[in-house]
Amino acid sequence: MAFRSIGKSHPRIDAVSKVTGAALYPGDRIYDDQLWMKILFAGRPHARILRVDTGEAEALPGVVAVHTAGDVPVNEYGLQIPDQPVLCGVGSGKEGTDIERFVGDQVAEVIAESERVADQARNLIRVEYEDLPVLADPHQAMASDAHQLHPHAPDNVASHDRIVKGDVDSAWGECDMIVEGEYHTPPQEHAYLQPEAGSAYLDEEGRITVRVAGQWTWEDQQQIAHALDLPSERVRVVYDAIGGAFGGREDMSVQIVLALAVMRLAQRGIRRPVKIIWSREESMIGHCKRHPMTIKSKWGATREGKLVAAEVELVSDAGAYMYTSNKVLGNATISCTGPYEFPNVRVNTYAVYTNNLPGGAFRGFGAPQGHFAAEMQMNKLAEALGISPVEVRLKNILDEEKLTSMGTPLP
Repeated sequence: MAFRSIGKSHPRIDAVSKVTGAALYPGDRIYDDQLWMKILFAGRPHARILRVDTGEAEALPGVVAVHTAGDVPVNEYGLQIPDQPVLCGVGSGKEGTDIERFVGDQVAEVIAESERVADQARNLIRVEYEDLPVLADPHQAMASDAHQLHPHAPDNVASHDRIVKGDVDSAWGECDMIVEGEYHTPPQEHAYLQPEAGSAYLDEEGRITVRVAGQWTWEDQQQIAHALDLPSERVRVVYDAIGGAFGGREDMSVQIVLALAVMRLAQRGIRRPVKIIWSREESMIGHCKRHPMTIKSKWGATREGKLVAAEVELVSDAGAYMYTSNKVLGNATISCTGPYEFPNVRVNTYAVYTNNLPGGAFRGFGAPQGHFAAEMQMNKLAEALGISPVEVRLKNILDEEKLTSMGTPLP
C-alpha cells in the first residue's frame, strides 16, 4: 500500500519564510502612521499607590495619551481567576487595584509619536507609593500572622492538592529502610528569542485587532474583552510568528494594554495603530517564570527494595497572581512520587501567593520539579540498601497492572 505522508519527508510550511527572514514576528510589523507605547512598571515588590501624576508626561511634545487605572473599564484579568489589575492605581472603582504586588505590575501606559518620546514621557510620571510588607518566602507567607495578599486566599494559599492512599502512619513499621530528603528547585526565565511585543489597531469592521505572540488566542480574546467591557466579537486576536513560548505565553503581557490604547484613542477620534516591544529587562520582570518549589520527601522500602510508603510536602511559590499555578501544582502533585508503585501515600501540596514574580507554565508544567525529587529519593534509597539504582527502579516501575499513587491505572 502506498502512503501519501507516512514514510515521506515533507517540508515545514513555515520553513522557507523563517529561513529567508520573510516571516513576520510581532515586533517586525511596521505601520505608516503607527504610535509607540511604553509601560511604567511598579518597580517595587509591594505597595499601595496613593497618587499617579501624569501631567508632566502628557505635556511632553509628541505624547498622544497616558492611561492609568481609571481608564480601564473592568480593571481585572487572569487566565484562571481575575486576580490581577490591568493597571494598578487609583480611580478604577474596583477594590484592591490600588495595590501593586510585584515589581512587574503595570501602572501606566504612554502612547507617543515615537519610541524615544514614549520612553522619555514614562520617566516623567510621578507615583506616590506607600510600601507594604514584602512576602518573599512562601513558607512565611503561609503563617497565620502573615500579611494577606488576596482576600480570596486565606493564609495566602492560592491552591492546595492532596493524595491519600492506604495507611501511611502504620506503613512505616513495615519498612526496613527509610530515606528523607528536602529539595529546592529555582525559578527559571523563559528567555524568549523575541521578548513580548505586539501591535493593535481597528480593522475594517471596527474590531480591535491585536497582533501578538501567544499560545491561546481564544483565552486572550476573552480576557481582553472582559477588561474592556466589550462583546468578544468586537475583539480579534491574531498570532504572528512566535519567537519562543515554552508555556510562558499562555499568560498575558501586552495584549490588554494594547487593546486599551486603541479603544481609548478611538474614543477621541484617533484611529492609528499602536506598537510596543519590551526590552529584555522588561520581559524578565514583567512576565512569569518556572515555579520555584520546596519538596520534602520521606520514602520507605523493604530490604529487597520494594517500596512501601511515601510522604511528601510540596510548597510552590505562585508569586503575586495565580496565572497557571493551580494547574502546575496538580502536575507536581501527581509527579512527586515518580512513575513508581506505592501501597501507601500521603501527599500535600500548596501553591502560595508571595510578592515574587508570578510562576507560570514552563515546559513540563510542574512535572520536572516533582520528578526531580522522586528520582533523587530513588537514588538515595538504592545507595542506602546497597542495590543498583536501575534494579530498584525496575522492582517498582508502574505498568498496566499496577495502580498509580492516585489509585488509578495508567491509560
